[in-house]
Amino acid sequence: MAEILEPDVNFIKQIRGLGGASLKVCYQCATCSTVCPLSTDDNPFPRREMIWAQWGLKDRLIKDPNIWLCHQCNDCCKYCPRGARPGDVMAALRAYCISEYAVPKFLAKWLQDKRYLPVLLAIPVIWFLFIIAVTTGFHIPKGEEIDLAEFIPVIWGVDLTFIPLSVLVIISFAMSISRFWRDMKRVNLTPEQIAARGGWLNIIITPIKEILAHQRFSKCGVKKTRFYFHFLILWGFVGLAIVTALVFFRMDILGIHGHISMKNPIKWLANLAGLSLLLGSLILLSDRISDKETPSTYFDWSLVILVLSLAVTGFLTEFLRLGGLAGLACFFYFLHLVSVFYLIAYLPFSKLAHLVYRTVVMIYERYEGGI
Repeated sequence: MAEILEPDVNFIKQIRGLGGASLKVCYQCATCSTVCPLSTDDNPFPRREMIWAQWGLKDRLIKDPNIWLCHQCNDCCKYCPRGARPGDVMAALRAYCISEYAVPKFLAKWLQDKRYLPVLLAIPVIWFLFIIAVTTGFHIPKGEEIDLAEFIPVIWGVDLTFIPLSVLVIISFAMSISRFWRDMKRVNLTPEQIAARGGWLNIIITPIKEILAHQRFSKCGVKKTRFYFHFLILWGFVGLAIVTALVFFRMDILGIHGHISMKNPIKWLANLAGLSLLLGSLILLSDRISDKETPSTYFDWSLVILVLSLAVTGFLTEFLRLGGLAGLACFFYFLHLVSVFYLIAYLPFSKLAHLVYRTVVMIYERYEGGI
């Protein structure tokens, strides 16, 4: 049966603007699908995606799981005889997909456009200035044991900000991912078929374990550094998420307030996770600077600066507080909270959202194929 294709010229322009500038160079030799260590005989990519992108078939691409199975290891870019850089096109498609499924969509557009950076930063800056003004009046803590809660209170400053914000982010992700799953899904399994795959627990847990171990990144040949900085940044965030949960339980459930001793295991984990985040962000920064071939867009660089800012402001706050420099400690604590706000509030719209989308696709891969 004949099918009418409706190319979207504006879509092609957007993909080229998001880092896929070499799209039109491709002449469909299929070298990329042959050399890709993650592409399989049953599910080859990215040749098909390159065809669809050249033709402007947006509706097919945004619900195509393969764009998320690509880890941009750049093996395809190295061996492409025309310099078409399919891995960069796939990255551009992922960025477009995030903005297409985002709720609300305008925030994703803002995150990809540097003109809106002042507005996105102004929101947390103004919010925390307001919180400090009405709660502590910009009081700088004094004494040998500097308590930053005297500058920004935990309950009326930190909790009041990040708990509702996290709920809104979860709702936004739930709406985006549910639409994405519905568009992507090609099969509807019976309960018996799901049971044959080990049940939903196995379908979900197995891909998550694979992501935590970064097994697919380790298969990349050209860009081995991608494994290291992705691994370090991921586990840095995982460690800091655990620390946040422990601190919340300690303060808000057990009612134990005050600074945590440097001898406390929670502090050890916090510093180890922060160090992992810092080291990973520095390797990422070095990789971006040294790689002259891979196009770096504003969308890419904004993530690099954010992750580095989180690590640097966090450590500076701790060092300055321990050194008794209360004024500077409060200043960098303020910057750290602004960075954390930026990370959490804009998570469903930033490049970090790819972690959620890729996880969902890998779960669907197991759901559909039973592998």
